Amino acid sequence: MSEEHATVSKLQKQAYDALIKYFKVYEKQVVEIEVLPPAIQPPDGILLEDGHCLGVPKKVLALAYMEARSRFFANSKDIDYYHIAMEATKIILLFDPEHLSAANFRKRRLVDLQTETTYEAQLVYRKAIKYEFCFLDSILTSPLHRQSKSPTLWYHRFWLLQMLCPNRLRNVPEQLRADFWQTELDTVCKSGERHPKNYYAWQYARRMMEHIDDPGATVHCAESVKVWCYKHPSDISGWSFLAYLTKSLRNASDAEEIVRDVLRYAMKVRSEHESLWVFLRVVLAHDTLQEERDGFMSVLRQYFAEVERSGDQTALLGRVQKTLDWVEKHRITAQARVDYEPT
Repeated sequence: MSEEHATVSKLQKQAYDALIKYFKVYEKQVVEIEVLPPAIQPPDGILLEDGHCLGVPKKVLALAYMEARSRFFANSKDIDYYHIAMEATKIILLFDPEHLSAANFRKRRLVDLQTETTYEAQLVYRKAIKYEFCFLDSILTSPLHRQSKSPTLWYHRFWLLQMLCPNRLRNVPEQLRADFWQTELDTVCKSGERHPKNYYAWQYARRMMEHIDDPGATVHCAESVKVWCYKHPSDISGWSFLAYLTKSLRNASDAEEIVRDVLRYAMKVRSEHESLWVFLRVVLAHDTLQEERDGFMSVLRQYFAEVERSGDQTALLGRVQKTLDWVEKHRITAQARVDYEPT
């Protein structure tokens, strides 16, 4: 082995060991990981740690990945292979979130734990599920542009959610279930901030809603997303999810209240964001609001006349006009819904 190769091998092991040690210390908690720019270098040349915040140079992460990949594809006959491989997959997925072999290995390991029926084994399984959520939270909500929008990681999280729902969520108090759903939604929202228009995060949220059977929890989720959309008015993915939630609410008055709040917000701040107005025209045209639609349309027409008289916001005028025209063209009435339904 050449001296240069030996030096690289040593650096790979140092980088790998440092990251694995950090993950072990905080395996029960969500951490924030950031790839450091070249201008910022850790004092020890490897990691920059500040409690739950970790900074790692891209070169160090690449070295750790090479070592992790080597260990992951090592001889599987080793008695400690599964433990070593599970550790390695964390660094592999941190560097390459689309590494299907690593993600599938973690799935198989959880399935193996689930099949054990002893009390001690089930405790280990439940602990593993908890740690897996923490691990995914750490990657999906950290300021990592590619990782926060990874379809592989978001699918892995949904697979994990499907494992959890039949075993635990149906047997816990309603308030604890509501807290869990809110925590999951918070993860989606934070990931949406890390990567704007994060389609995969919001798609996970849609799939998650299929498991919620509490109307109150659904309304609470819709209110939370509405506030998030106010803070990110240009994010079409967030508004699209809010439209999905609004149309799925069982109580029409809840849907009306959300639309009324959004309309007031849009008029108050004189928003020109296309995403916001797309939300309004989609929900106003839907049959969920057909009883109150005329009232909303009347308010919009009055607002259009007000903006037109001001003469200083042509972009806003166009947004309102397009919304009025679109709703009139695509509005769904009760009779139309009957005509569209198959016999």
